[in-house]
Amino acid sequence: MIRLLASRCCPVCAWRWRVCLRCEGRGAEEQKNRGTEEQKAILFSVLCSYDARTASKHQESQHLRPLGRESRGKGKGPLGRDPAKTVFLKALPPPPRFLRPRRRVSRFRRRHPRLAFGLRLALAGLKLSLAVGLLLALTLGAGGAWLYGRYGDDLPAAQQISEHRAFETTRIYARDGTTLLYELVGPQDGRRTPVAFEQIPQVLKDATIAVEDAGFYTNPGVDLRGIIRAALQNYTSGEIVSGASTITMQLVRNILLADERTEQSYERKLREAILAYRVSQSYGKDQILNLYLNEVYYGAQAYGVEAAAQAYFAKHVWELNVAEATLLAGLPQSPSVYNPFTNMTAARARQRVTLNLMTQQGMLTRAEAEAIYAEPIILAPQTTALLAPHFVFYVRDQLERTYGPELLYRAGLRVVTSLDLTWQAEAERIAAEQIGELRARRASNAGVVMLAPDGQILAMVGSVDYGAPDGQVNVTLAPRQPGSALKPFVYAAAMQRGWTPATVIWDVPTRWEAPGGVVYQPRNYDGGFHGPQRLRMALANSLNIPAVKALEHVGVPAFVDQMSQLGITTFDDPSRYGLAMALGSNEVRLLELTGAYHALRNSGRYAPPVAIIKVSNSRDEVLERWQPVRGRAVFGAQSEAIAYLITSILSDDAARHYMFGRGNVMELPGIIAAAKTGTSNDFRDSWALGYSTDVTIGVWVGNNDSAPMQEIAGANGAGQIWRTLMLRYHEGRPESAFVRPAGVEELPICADTGGRADETCPRIISEVFVAGNGPAEVDVLHQTVRVGGDGDCLAASYTPAAEVRTVRYPIYPEELREWATRNTPQPPTEPCPPPTAPEVAVALL
Repeated sequence: MIRLLASRCCPVCAWRWRVCLRCEGRGAEEQKNRGTEEQKAILFSVLCSYDARTASKHQESQHLRPLGRESRGKGKGPLGRDPAKTVFLKALPPPPRFLRPRRRVSRFRRRHPRLAFGLRLALAGLKLSLAVGLLLALTLGAGGAWLYGRYGDDLPAAQQISEHRAFETTRIYARDGTTLLYELVGPQDGRRTPVAFEQIPQVLKDATIAVEDAGFYTNPGVDLRGIIRAALQNYTSGEIVSGASTITMQLVRNILLADERTEQSYERKLREAILAYRVSQSYGKDQILNLYLNEVYYGAQAYGVEAAAQAYFAKHVWELNVAEATLLAGLPQSPSVYNPFTNMTAARARQRVTLNLMTQQGMLTRAEAEAIYAEPIILAPQTTALLAPHFVFYVRDQLERTYGPELLYRAGLRVVTSLDLTWQAEAERIAAEQIGELRARRASNAGVVMLAPDGQILAMVGSVDYGAPDGQVNVTLAPRQPGSALKPFVYAAAMQRGWTPATVIWDVPTRWEAPGGVVYQPRNYDGGFHGPQRLRMALANSLNIPAVKALEHVGVPAFVDQMSQLGITTFDDPSRYGLAMALGSNEVRLLELTGAYHALRNSGRYAPPVAIIKVSNSRDEVLERWQPVRGRAVFGAQSEAIAYLITSILSDDAARHYMFGRGNVMELPGIIAAAKTGTSNDFRDSWALGYSTDVTIGVWVGNNDSAPMQEIAGANGAGQIWRTLMLRYHEGRPESAFVRPAGVEELPICADTGGRADETCPRIISEVFVAGNGPAEVDVLHQTVRVGGDGDCLAASYTPAAEVRTVRYPIYPEELREWATRNTPQPPTEPCPPPTAPEVAVALL
């Protein structure tokens, strides 16, 4: 019915309740097929709420007139009725929207209704997207305008970017607090030399842009995509881990916002971005890049590319070759980490990153990048008047990481260190003398670290000649292969898993097959094999095969984790992990390994070596003060007991005699010391590390370029320096033994088997164990045999009484019997022959 009523309106325009002039023909056509007009009028009046005033106004419209052609001058209404009734219909108001007729459907919609619907839906979606995008743009625009005004009002003027703050010099002192080791020269006192943009090599400009801000020449001082990426990374990590700083932002942070540079917040980052945008509007890109290259810190007290070129290569920046330029470009991200003087490996790795980025951005071809990386990097020696230079620069790098270069070189810090100049000078003298004797055997350098009982660094010798071409490299921080020097920690890990000093390990030819079919078959230093050995003997005599078996028992991942807890940071390449780590296949640093040995001396508790005792500012306000710490236990629940067991083995001079003989380099008359040597393959590295109750000393001897030495092992190389320095340090000091902790017990064992001994054991010795972990059973039985002659036959009834004697022979456990048959006396199995002399035979009868 509703559709019927709706059809009385204009079928074309559907605008009013009567038919338009242009549409009345169709209205007349439709009225023929519909019911009486009176019924329709009544329904229209009910549904449409008749309003005479509306009808009157509508009737006056020039667009409309009474329905039907028959109403023109014939006195009839549009339905052939009286005009009064017609007026009733004319006066009807517009129908409700739901009663209006449908528009005429196009032929395309009738033929393709689904396609037409899809097009209409797509159009509606497009309109909605445009509306949402417009709304979002307006919102972001308004928000951005508010943030720009909120955080940009009090920013310094962009034109101030070339101004610099005054600075105060930082001074580094020895442990007495009065002896000046070095005065850090501020960047304005000759270590920053601005150069013109045209004087800087293009390859250095390109490399800097590639590694620091690839979109430098196109962005407005801010990298929006980088900021969004950094924001997502920071949100994911729960802290600020990425900053997405452009070159312009770094320049702004270093010069205009120096007071806020250590603040880690989104507000500071926003202020930095706003100011970077303003600077980008005030300066040209070449100007900004020139300012950056003349201001950024490159390490080694060098600010700007000219100072960096002078510091590292002793040449002007325009004289740099492409290899040197690309090396410098990568340093600003972390100057202390990538400092070539202390970590050339990291600096070269950073150079590789720079060259890869230049290749990706089309600045170099792959072949050009490889050729540049293949060029050697030769550092210029640093000519500075200072005491203990390697230690001073080690302290400086620590301060840079803690306080940043701006505060370090401008705040007038007063730094008191742990260095004892007396022992520093003595260590330098002894090392230089020993290297002088070893030069004929192709050894050129040595490193020494001395630690006080509380972990303070008393001496650090980074090289025997700081002025030598490679003397600036601090070998105490250089990764080198330690050889057997890691074995104590392998066995300490094994003791956490049930082994004891009495555990028997077989030193016999053994093969291990690694993935890929690679066979690992180590040999001992002397080329022989020594059968079943107690752990004490295996470690004291540095046997290789038992150490590898111990690492197999522990598991490589567990060993790596333990060494990380001991401060070793170089085990970071899982592709190089393997059982060969027990014999020192992976590099360590002398300072870190000395700290690990110090943990053995410190009852199994590790604390990092200490170089800085106190830091105060120019107003004598203390910023940092070191306090002694006990350290964390690193060998499990029985850490103190295990550390003592290892110390007991390393200080057992008698146990070492089996391989090293009496009077070896590790025996110190009047001094109880635990010691271990190490030698890497081809005699490339010689190590000696050890400790007493008074001091821990670590020594390395070798060549900076890892060239092989001529048969210089741990004992006759580094061991000689270690021995001389230990004897010198203990002059006038009383002998002091290592204190046995409460969790250690001493039990009698059978020397051949490591089992619990009773009165029948032929060789009884004492051994120390973690309390409750000693052997519980006697594992060797004995048989008593009457022998005659030389003991090679069984005594018979006719054997002269004077030749008969009783001998006890051990019966070894099953797993040892084959070895015992080959290596120990066995009871005879044949009777002695009867006497042949007549007088003897008669006497027996």
